[in-house]
Amino acid sequence: MELRNLITFLKIIETGSFSKAAEQLLYSQSTVTIQIQQLEEELNILLFDRIGKKVFVTEKGREVAEYARQMVRLSEKISLVGADTEELQGALTIVSYDSLSYGVLPNILFEYHKRHPKVSIVVKTSDNFAETRNILSRNEADLCFAFSEKPEIKNLICRFSRKDKVFFVAPPGHSLAQKKNIPLEEIANESLIVSNKHISFDFDFKGKYDAFKNYKLNPAFDVFDTPSAVELVKLGAGILLVPHYLVAKAEEAGELCVLDVPEVDNTIWIQALYHPDKSVTPQMNAFFALLNETYPE
Repeated sequence: MELRNLITFLKIIETGSFSKAAEQLLYSQSTVTIQIQQLEEELNILLFDRIGKKVFVTEKGREVAEYARQMVRLSEKISLVGADTEELQGALTIVSYDSLSYGVLPNILFEYHKRHPKVSIVVKTSDNFAETRNILSRNEADLCFAFSEKPEIKNLICRFSRKDKVFFVAPPGHSLAQKKNIPLEEIANESLIVSNKHISFDFDFKGKYDAFKNYKLNPAFDVFDTPSAVELVKLGAGILLVPHYLVAKAEEAGELCVLDVPEVDNTIWIQALYHPDKSVTPQMNAFFALLNETYPE
């Protein structure tokens, strides 16, 4: 059984499309189709229902997907066997979004360093995806650690992808803290904090939610970076729309609370990606393996 066929199968499930999977894996669509046909013939089952222009994974396909994910993870671990006999050295360069560098990456880097103390780690930060992509294209970083509002990123190879949510947060003593089913119109009338550095979380409500089109929004604060915006919320300066990974510890400590706003259901994807022309190094494989071990699906 070809591992690449399993990777293609999982990519189709992730993107919901043969054509999108082909784009991300840099295959022709015919190649993707042949790979799935080979897998279906080998397993003697139907992996996808094809209805119109959409594909839906079958019940048997979902069962196969669980085993496929395990096999891909095992392949990553197997690739490190050689490295285990001779301690990893060299360097690993990561370009990361600022907020991920603040909210997620430190624990990962600390564990990586404990396991591979002879690897020199360089972390570059970026505040937008265009810059991040250019850094990878110029081979100035081995991989990027980023988030996206979409699960698929064109022309980059994804080796780690996990869902996270975006919430409105407020200090525990806020008037909305204990309220259920808060309508957007009440949010519009609150003191809002904008973090304009990470455009995915800007308060562009008029473009995202029809309910805000009737309201004139005047944010009380427009700050440079999201971590600073979070600190303002803790001080009681206002409420903020923010990814959960940035406020999980503060919420657990009782410093912030998540507001119940049913009309907001924003999902983001935290991902580790690399350029398709990049040769994958043992240092990179060790990082991908650690991510998948630390943050299982």
